[in-house]
Amino acid sequence: MNRVVWAVLRRWIRYRRGRMPPAKVPDPVWYFAYGSNMNERLFRERRHMKWLESRVGRLDGYRLVFTSAGGMRPGVSAPANIVAAPGSVVYGALYLLPRRKFARLDNSEGKQYDYLWTEAEDLAGNRLPVVTYKVPHAAPEGRPGPQYLNLIREAARQRGLPADYIAFLDSIEARE
Repeated sequence: MNRVVWAVLRRWIRYRRGRMPPAKVPDPVWYFAYGSNMNERLFRERRHMKWLESRVGRLDGYRLVFTSAGGMRPGVSAPANIVAAPGSVVYGALYLLPRRKFARLDNSEGKQYDYLWTEAEDLAGNRLPVVTYKVPHAAPEGRPGPQYLNLIREAARQRGLPADYIAFLDSIEARE
């Protein structure tokens, strides 16, 4: 994508959402999805994402939580979030996205999330520079809605995440 188009796209996103993606986003960029975006069907059909490559990955030093801050339905379904937790691990999907698709994703995620630029590891042991999203401030934990939680569980099974991580997801109680 040429620089002029990228600059215009960044300004349009800021106008729509009040935030611009970083100017130096690599093209392509690895994105680590740990919530409903792990679900390939949802990511492809609802988010209209086309990726160059997809892998299963892990993010060390974080744990999966559901926070009442953020999300499309505050107070109804707590969206997935990650918090620093030494010794913990979050599994998810790694998508290699063209920069323009990352900009589209960024626009749909909203400004309630901050970027987390870090490293993730795929199942083959390769370390990759990735970007993911997290709520920037401490937020009370909540419970996800049943449909949202089932999307995450379905994605974990489809992707073949480790059995102990799937058991952890199965142990999470959904909001009634």
